[in-house]
Parts: sequence; structure tokens; C-alpha cells
Amino acid sequence: LCMKKTRFFYGTNCLLLAFLGWGILFNTALEKQILQDGNMQSSDMHSSDMQSDGVQSDDTQSNHMQSDDMRANATQTDDVQTSDMRDENMEISEKNGAEEGKTTPKKIRVLLMDSGYRSYEHAEVSGVCKGKVFSYTADSQEFESGPVTLNGGKKGIEVTSIERQCGNPVYYGKLELIRNGESLNLINELSLEEYLKGVVPSEMPPSYEEQALMAQAVCARTYAWKQMQGEGVSGYPADVDDSVSYQVYGNIQPQESTSEAVEETKGLILTREGEPIEAYYFSTSAGATSTDEIWGAEEAAPYLKSVVCEFDENSPWREWKVTIPWENLQQKVSERTGTQEKLLSVEVVRKNESGAAISLQVVTESGDFSVDQEYEIRKLLSPQGCTITEKDGTETDGGSLLPSAYFTLKQKKGESVEVTGGGYGHGVGMSQTAANEMAKEAYSFEEILKYFFNGITIESMV
Repeated sequence: LCMKKTRFFYGTNCLLLAFLGWGILFNTALEKQILQDGNMQSSDMHSSDMQSDGVQSDDTQSNHMQSDDMRANATQTDDVQTSDMRDENMEISEKNGAEEGKTTPKKIRVLLMDSGYRSYEHAEVSGVCKGKVFSYTADSQEFESGPVTLNGGKKGIEVTSIERQCGNPVYYGKLELIRNGESLNLINELSLEEYLKGVVPSEMPPSYEEQALMAQAVCARTYAWKQMQGEGVSGYPADVDDSVSYQVYGNIQPQESTSEAVEETKGLILTREGEPIEAYYFSTSAGATSTDEIWGAEEAAPYLKSVVCEFDENSPWREWKVTIPWENLQQKVSERTGTQEKLLSVEVVRKNESGAAISLQVVTESGDFSVDQEYEIRKLLSPQGCTITEKDGTETDGGSLLPSAYFTLKQKKGESVEVTGGGYGHGVGMSQTAANEMAKEAYSFEEILKYFFNGITIESMV
């Protein structure tokens, strides 16, 4: 009996031990399964986060490669970024701008002048659009229901009633014809970047160095964007016109080198304290750049400080001279005063810090008056009909403006005034000739711009 009880308890214990072992194994397996499920869920969440951030990789190797690229990028300084990195950063900036509620720039509206840039009024507008010839005057019945809008698509619209240096210009985007009394106004509406492709080759020789063209593109974009924020062309529904009054547009058709410069700098503008600057530029300096004081500003804009410019010292326009007959000056003075008072003398009475004349004193028989500001001074001393001799001996016909406001006068009263000067253009902002020489010396477009404009930032406008 005792042995039976012993076998009974022994069998029972073995059974209990077996159940206990099975329980432990089951519990362990359950814990492993829960842990595995949890890891899978965590992995799915990480993958989801990566996809939402736009960083999805196929394998571990690609993750390591990406990490290496990020470390390599982190070692690059802002001043030594490659163009590929700039493009990537611009894309990121544009995405962030969209997230912050920024919008892409609106289209620019360009008021087109007639041949010779004489007037905004066109007696007739004719051309070719999508293979079809068109011709309109103010009497055309199409205007009875309002303006006429043409869209030339990718091939653009050739306007045969306008002559430019390139011949008949081709305009992209839309062409809006507006009846204005007995004539027509012509407005080209297109994207800012497309507009710039017609500006850069018209304002800087396409043969210039790549970095100079890129600097020009940034200046042109900044200037145009600034104008688009303003009041536009007085009396017309346009932001700018296509002449030197704003920026020359469409005088030369887009070229490969200049279009690439626009594309490489897409969206970049010059700002100071977050606001776009007036990014002026001109042809050639007389040894130093000027400020906006030449146009009557009481104090120079902080980003337009005069800087020494020796990069364009070998340019033919660095020095020049012209002799203006006394009768030419007499005529200009008479046009200004509305009288026939005899001219006695003309002299420079004030210059700015860089040496540009900003005030002339004109003396006549009945008194004297002053001529202020760079443009008015250059207009009064117009060398029209005279021959200008450049530094290298090249002779050039004079135009309606003196080459620059950097000059000295030597009078032979009653006979002539000899003008000896330097530089070409108003002298404010970036010298285009100097920019090209700097590019030849391996300056980047960023370095060129920061040389001529004080304390500016180059950033994306979108």
C-alpha cells in the first residue's frame, strides 16, 4: 500500500512538473512573440516617418552612403559650396518657403516701346503668332470688346512692327494689346525667369565669363523684383518698360550662355535686412563706384558705399575725352531756360566722395543757375555730333549723354569746352567690365556681388 501511494505521488509530481515546464515554455514563447510584434511595429513607424520626411532608402548600405554624404556636406563652408549643393539648398529653401506660406513670384508686365525706343504708343502692331500673321491698329474692331491678348506658346510671338538690334524681336508668354486713343500700347506678360533671359544678353555681352553673367543675372532679377513691388510705369498697367529707363529687354534674343546664367541662379536676389536692394549696375568705372547721392539722395543707401575699382583699369572706356563746340552748349542752355541768353561759362561746383560731378554752375548774361544730379549734367553736356576718343585711341560717335559724370572741364569761352573723363555709365553699383575681369581671376559670382554691394545677403525670393 505504501509503495502504491509512493508511485501515485511520484506520478502526480511528474505530471505537475511537466505542466509547469510547458507553462514556462509557453510564456517564454509568448514574450518573444510580443517583443517581435513590438519591434515590427516600431520599424513600421520609423519607415513611415522616413517616408513622410522624403528620406526613404532601400537598404542599409544606402543609409550609410547618405550619412557619409551628409557628413561631407557638413564639412563644406557656405563660401565654398558647389553649384550642385546650391541647387539642392535652393530646392530645400523653396520647399520650406512653400511650407511657410510664401508664393512664387507673379508674372512681370513689360511695356514695349516702339522702334528706336521713342514712344510707348504704336500706330500699328503686326507680327506672327503660331504661324498666323496678325496686324492691328486702334481702329481694329477686335478692340470693341476690350484688349486683345495673344499667346505664342513655346515658339513665342514675333513682332514685325518693332525693330531691335536682333531684328524683329520674339516675345514669350502673353502679348496684350490695349487701345489707347488713336494708338496701341503693347504689354508682354511672362514669368520673371523668362523675362531675365531677354534682359541679361541685352545688358551684358553674352561672351563674358560665366560667373560675371551669373552676377548680372542676380542683379537683373533683384532690380526687376524690386520694381514689381513698386508702383510700376506711371500711367500704364506695367511693372517696367523695355528700355534703359529700367532694364533693356529683348534687344538681343536669349543666348545659351546668358540663359544658363539665369537658370544657374534661379530665384536668387540681393537683400539687406530681409529687403531686396536697388541692385544697380553700369558698364565701366572711373576708378571707384558711386552712390545714389548722384540722383539727389540726401544720404547714400548703406549697401551702395563707394568702393575702389581697379579691375577695369585696362578698359578703353576707363579714360576718354571729347571737345564740345560752344554753340552746342549754348543750344542746350537755351532749351533749358527757354531764352536766348548768351552763355558765359560752365563749371563743376560740387562732386561726391567718389569724384562724380553732382552740381554744375551755368552763368549767362542775366544771371546763373545750377544743374544738379548726374543724369541732368550728362544731358546738358551731351556730345551728340562730336567724336569721343577712348583710352586706346578708338574714336566713337557721341550720344545724347556724356559717357559719365566723372570728368573735368577746360573752357575756351565762346569756342569750345574740352571734357576729359573716365568710365561709362552712372557708376552706381556693379561695374560690368570689372565683374568680367574678376571672373577671369576666378572670383565667384557671390564674391563679385559682395565686393560691389555692402552688407548684402544672397537669398531665394520664393
